[in-house]
Amino acid sequence: MMRNMNINSKGRALNKQSALKGFTLIEMLVVVAIISILSGLTLTGIGGFTARARDTRRIGDLKNVQNYLEFYFTKCGIYPGTSACAIGSLANWSELSASLAGLGAKVPNDPISTRNYFYGVTTGNNLTYIIGAKLETENKILGDSNEIDSTTGFTMTTGADCSDTAPAYGYCIGS
Repeated sequence: MMRNMNINSKGRALNKQSALKGFTLIEMLVVVAIISILSGLTLTGIGGFTARARDTRRIGDLKNVQNYLEFYFTKCGIYPGTSACAIGSLANWSELSASLAGLGAKVPNDPISTRNYFYGVTTGNNLTYIIGAKLETENKILGDSNEIDSTTGFTMTTGADCSDTAPAYGYCIGS
């Protein structure tokens, strides 16, 4: 029964088989290195997915706001201006939010707090509008026939850019 046992300096029995079990330091370092490399590759790949997800949300947000604007037009005969049912250009997205709040609409903001959506109406009559967002990635919707590429003739909020090319990737829709 004691044939595979050795005694260490503290008087404890050592089993030769138990001394052979376990991993060496080199084996552990190799495994940690492989896991680190794989997790790094995974996390960098996720970055692109999250940017595309935010772009998808932006597109959906603009389509919802488009519905609110059409409801406003049905009620007032023009698109939102500086005051309720009156002609005038709005200065920013938060003013548009305030104008549509009277309809019970909750106007969304860009998923990244440092970025803003933009809005513009035809100068002088508020009979057509453009709303838009700057996408983070190139998107096939930028080539859609309903997507607008120019803000000519519109009084737009600051920073509006409907250009489909990098770095803007401006997505704009309107009436």
